[in-house]
Amino acid sequence: MSPKEETRREFIKSAGAVVAGTALVHQGGFVAAAATETMPADTAKILNYNAKMGYRRLGKTGIMISEISLGGHGGKSVEDRRPVLQRAVELGMNYVDNNIVEECALYGQAMGSDLRKHFHIGFASWPEKLTSEYEDHLSLDGMLREIDARLRAYKTDWLDLWRPVGATWGEGQTRQATMWEVNEKTLDLVAAVFERAHKQGKVRFLGISAHKPSVFRRVLTKYPQFSVILFPYMFLTKAYDGDSLLALAREKDVGVIGIKPFAAGATFGGKPTQFNGKVDSRAPALLKAMLQERRLSAVIPGVEMASQLDENVKASYERHKPLDAKDQQALRECADNLLANLSARYQWLHDWTVV
Repeated sequence: MSPKEETRREFIKSAGAVVAGTALVHQGGFVAAAATETMPADTAKILNYNAKMGYRRLGKTGIMISEISLGGHGGKSVEDRRPVLQRAVELGMNYVDNNIVEECALYGQAMGSDLRKHFHIGFASWPEKLTSEYEDHLSLDGMLREIDARLRAYKTDWLDLWRPVGATWGEGQTRQATMWEVNEKTLDLVAAVFERAHKQGKVRFLGISAHKPSVFRRVLTKYPQFSVILFPYMFLTKAYDGDSLLALAREKDVGVIGIKPFAAGATFGGKPTQFNGKVDSRAPALLKAMLQERRLSAVIPGVEMASQLDENVKASYERHKPLDAKDQQALRECADNLLANLSARYQWLHDWTVV
């Protein structure tokens, strides 16, 4: 058996256990101790391990991912993505998440074979989306073709996490009320597509990203095929004391990845488009506040420049230091900024202050 065949065999074997509902032994949803950053005794099993970085278990996938990872938005060319990815590797990041089709193509080209080996990869296929207004455009064969296209973009036979996207903007969206909804008809289709792609050895795990909490409750209670959920998580976000979405994800041992941590840049006082080419020294305080939530597996800010990564990872590198007076001031300033700068298009983010 060739090394490639052996790797694929192990891939199918390990992922198959998850699809069958066999989660790793855990306590309260996490490995051994309650802290999500608890690392296995053999850190060599952590992809791109860096002793400074904290790593957390991605639910029942069993993968340990860097608690500060890399979101896809922000790249414009191979020339600007290549140094970002190189620096991410140097800093110990090991997960990158792409949403838009063009992002997948860009990141695949920028990674090349030398950087690809350092990352677990999550991907969607926007403008394909799961919302009720778009569901008539979806088909099993069509979604499988999109998965194949993403594999070609990354020049690989398989990827870690297929996480189709629910709510978003674009062609076919005409009413805000239906931009958020994902029906069971579509979730049934997604589960069937995943099971086909998984059996073919193309996708290890299934996730979903959406902007409406009820979508995730439906996924977590009715669809054991899903191993990861991605939803907006900001420094102001708190867990609901009773029926918390975070508590439900933990009960089901499903990994949680926080998206839009900076509210699309509004927290820094600029237009809601990432950082606008700047490095903001308040970023670590915000991310550190988010990482206090132990049920998060990772937070994935999008970045424009490699230097922004150096700021972001301070939240993990200095995770054992409590938030000080300067950090608290940064939180207050950014809370005011968010309220003042959140555009009409992003007002729905207020719905994610309690999860």
